[in-house]
Amino acid sequence: MFLPGAGLLYLGHWRSGALLAGAFLGCFLALLGVFVVGYSRYLSVAMSDDLMRGDNLERAGDAFHQPWLIALTVAGGVLYLISSILFTMAKRRFRE
Repeated sequence: MFLPGAGLLYLGHWRSGALLAGAFLGCFLALLGVFVVGYSRYLSVAMSDDLMRGDNLERAGDAFHQPWLIALTVAGGVLYLISSILFTMAKRRFRE
């Protein structure tokens, strides 16, 4: 339920299950990496002595790379949706 593709692996659809699980884990790890790097950059800007000089305060929010975070979140959601649809179809075939 938590890992897209795991149900497909359980039902014997190895290729599609492994592909979806791998792609989702890749998106999750990339999202985590982008967030951790952004947070470390944010902390370095926020804890610096010259926070109020120039545009340092405005740049603090840019450290998180929001377009990348949003894109990876949407990609993970799409993979989850595709996995749910394929699992439902495979479950119907399995019951028949």
